Amino acid sequence: MRHKNEHGIAYSVFPFGSSRQMFLVGEPVEHRTCQEEAADGRRQTADYLRQVRSLLEQCRAVYKKEGFSKNVAAMCHFFIADIGMKELVRQLTKEIFPQILGAVTFVPQAPASGAKIALELWVIGGKCLGSSNNHALAGNVITAEFDRMRWCFGGGFQSVIGSIGAYGRALNAFDMLAIELDWTEFQLGQVLRTWIYQGNLTLPEGKTQRYKELNRARTVFFRKTKFLKKYLPRGHKGAVYPASTGIGADDMDVVISAVALDTNRADVIAVPLENPNQTSAFHYGVVHSPKSPKFSRAMAVAAGKECIIFVSGTASITDSESRHIEDPVKQTEQTLDNIAALIDGKNLDKHGISGMDCGLGNLECVRVYVKRPAELELIQQVCKRRLPGIPVLYTIADVCRPELLVEIEGVALAR
Repeated sequence: MRHKNEHGIAYSVFPFGSSRQMFLVGEPVEHRTCQEEAADGRRQTADYLRQVRSLLEQCRAVYKKEGFSKNVAAMCHFFIADIGMKELVRQLTKEIFPQILGAVTFVPQAPASGAKIALELWVIGGKCLGSSNNHALAGNVITAEFDRMRWCFGGGFQSVIGSIGAYGRALNAFDMLAIELDWTEFQLGQVLRTWIYQGNLTLPEGKTQRYKELNRARTVFFRKTKFLKKYLPRGHKGAVYPASTGIGADDMDVVISAVALDTNRADVIAVPLENPNQTSAFHYGVVHSPKSPKFSRAMAVAAGKECIIFVSGTASITDSESRHIEDPVKQTEQTLDNIAALIDGKNLDKHGISGMDCGLGNLECVRVYVKRPAELELIQQVCKRRLPGIPVLYTIADVCRPELLVEIEGVALAR
């Protein structure tokens, strides 16, 4: 069941197994009426506080209306235009809406609407959520359990080293993730999905590029890990990596969030999905990156008659080449075509998950990263036409190739 209200909140409530879950995206609507007041520093601060309070209060109202008041959010991503306001947002959240302080990530990306802040929540209802980890070093984790499946949600993993180099900071942030997983008795090989927000993604770093250095760090960190070996379909062949988004952010740091799964159920299948129209990212040639990006196009988790699909950041690429250069409309169409082909029931069947029906209409939540703010309206028109009623969050972010203008990710539920 999907909803959108007049206060800038859109959300989807759905069952997954015996659990009741919700994806919610929101931003304050007040920014449209108070931007003109932001003429000096004090007014800007007041405007920021008003927007944050408005957003948190409206989200809290939806939480209560949908019966999630007693549940801590599994994951919360705050997208903020000024990362320097992170601690202020955290403190206001503790005061106004502490239920969403589960696995929290503060992402230095400006909401595309011009608001100062936006958020995305993933909530799991019922008596299934465990306590958050109190040993967090550079991030935070929380666990949920239902239907004999134990999930781990982690957010806010950042480097604790002094260097600003993309390689070293990314490698150390991955270390922080692995340490926190260990506190909750999870292992890196159980990770299904990651989000990697890299500051100044496409800027040069020495003789190379920051995104390429991120790929080098990920390759080194993953090199000894066998992902999801316990859950793969019988006879599965080929490389296995988590679904992922590697996207630009506004500062020089890197921050990571992730989802992992542990279960002894014999009928649960977790399998990476590859797009029949695209070269697997981990098979990209060195022209794109000396160390290829180690992620799958999506990760599907089938349990009984349902399958949740984590769609990686997807762009206007077929085979391994960028398409529709300088055309944001056609790039958005191609990106959605790629997602539709990826989650289609025929592609699921090809990967060992049979009998599922899925398409763009099965998406429960979507994020759209827009490179150039001037093209937002054109991209929105395509998304509104092809993703009617689905909660969509738009942010401004750099994409991994200079010619790519939009990147889209999401979560789908197939039945």
